[in-house]
Amino acid sequence: MTAFWGLMKKDMLLMRFWYITWLVFSLICIVGGYIMQDYWNEPSIVVPIYIGLMSMHLFLMPIMILHVLSVEGKTQIWLYNPQSSKKLLLAKLCSAALLQSMSQLLIVVYGLILMQFLLKKGLITVFSDFLPFGQGAFFHIALFTTSLYMTIWIIFLWTIYHSLGKIPALKNFRWLVVFLIWLAFGFIEAQLVKLNLLQNNLFSFSANINVAPSMEYAKGNGWTIAYTDIPVPIVPIIMYIIFGIVLFLIASRLLDKKVEV
Repeated sequence: MTAFWGLMKKDMLLMRFWYITWLVFSLICIVGGYIMQDYWNEPSIVVPIYIGLMSMHLFLMPIMILHVLSVEGKTQIWLYNPQSSKKLLLAKLCSAALLQSMSQLLIVVYGLILMQFLLKKGLITVFSDFLPFGQGAFFHIALFTTSLYMTIWIIFLWTIYHSLGKIPALKNFRWLVVFLIWLAFGFIEAQLVKLNLLQNNLFSFSANINVAPSMEYAKGNGWTIAYTDIPVPIVPIIMYIIFGIVLFLIASRLLDKKVEV
């Protein structure tokens, strides 16, 4: 456990540039939003900025993991590390996930401050008019899990790319092979969704969740935000979880072969 935490600390140090850059960018956007709303006397400006910052967390984890993989690819650290490839990759994944969790927690705190600001301006009457707890929690969980899935894909494709470097005939066409793998998965996924067997059986098993927002703003009346039920399919989510684990294990196996960049 001590060794794993040491790996995580090392990876978080490698990720700190992009993480600090993200925090500074977020702060500039937040401060800029309040300056603009004061200049134009339009408090509603801060709302789309908040939603934009929250949505951009989708790419924070993938960017950080791509950076740390690039750095280690140049230094060849894992070639001499006694730890297993699963532990090395899992440490990177956990480091990126921890930093993203902290960032999303900060945006939650800012959301509470924002709602207090909207209350004072008379744009909402209660906190739940803007973002109820249940919907907010669902959005953040969805953002985190989607970002995590994208990150696992990046790890998988990165190991594929550098594994192909050991094959002379494919070395100069690695990006094309990686692109074709991603394209083939998208095609297969689209065809599976169209199958009546899956749609009528597996995909039909869903849970209705009240998370689909409809937002309207009228000057003088503030924000009107209504949430409606949407069906969330359960089986596809489980399938994506299993597939993500499989991709991670394949990437670990490829790294076991001492991939060189």
